[in-house]
Amino acid sequence: MINRLFNSKWCACNKFIFVALYLILSSHSFAKDLGVVGKIYPIIETDLLEFIQNRLVIMQQNGDWKKLQDQAKTRIAKKIDRHPAISNIHRTVIAKSWRYDPSILLPYDLKDTDGNVFAKAGTRINPLSFTKLHTTLVFYDGDDKEQVEWVKQINKKFDGKTKLILVNGSIIEQEKTFHQPIYFDQQGRLTTTFRITQVPSVVYQDGMELIIAEVTP
Repeated sequence: MINRLFNSKWCACNKFIFVALYLILSSHSFAKDLGVVGKIYPIIETDLLEFIQNRLVIMQQNGDWKKLQDQAKTRIAKKIDRHPAISNIHRTVIAKSWRYDPSILLPYDLKDTDGNVFAKAGTRINPLSFTKLHTTLVFYDGDDKEQVEWVKQINKKFDGKTKLILVNGSIIEQEKTFHQPIYFDQQGRLTTTFRITQVPSVVYQDGMELIIAEVTP
């Protein structure tokens, strides 16, 4: 009795599954054909290099290429002419000066081309023993008119034997003003080394030391 009941339920279940599968599969057979929506175009693979070359030709013909070149030149010129201003440098409020010893301790032995040691690690060496600072270093802000006028006086006093170094301002404009090379203290390396925080400032040699002076314009 139990087996017969089980078998009858199993057959009914199988019939249900069969009917469900039939309906699912037959639905694909009777799906409506909606036709083609829009135009059909063949897929064409364009060579990337050819595409770029064609694009460049078009840009050259309509003048876009020259515009891009001019824009690039302008950006480069601006970047070269005006570097980011040195942070933590301000106009001199209180004038002060101090001595600076440029001596360094060698971190390793110095050897000549034959491998002979001529200076051992730990030796204290003053660069001024081998070379002299023949010019006065002048640090200033080129956008400050008073500082620029002060630099003119200093330049005249030292008969042009100065090295002008900007912490801010236009290099091109200052070269037109002073008719000599203008440098920029990029990333504040020199002002950091000399511990300069105010400008205008001057650095010059006195014996085996440097004198650093922050002055009011």
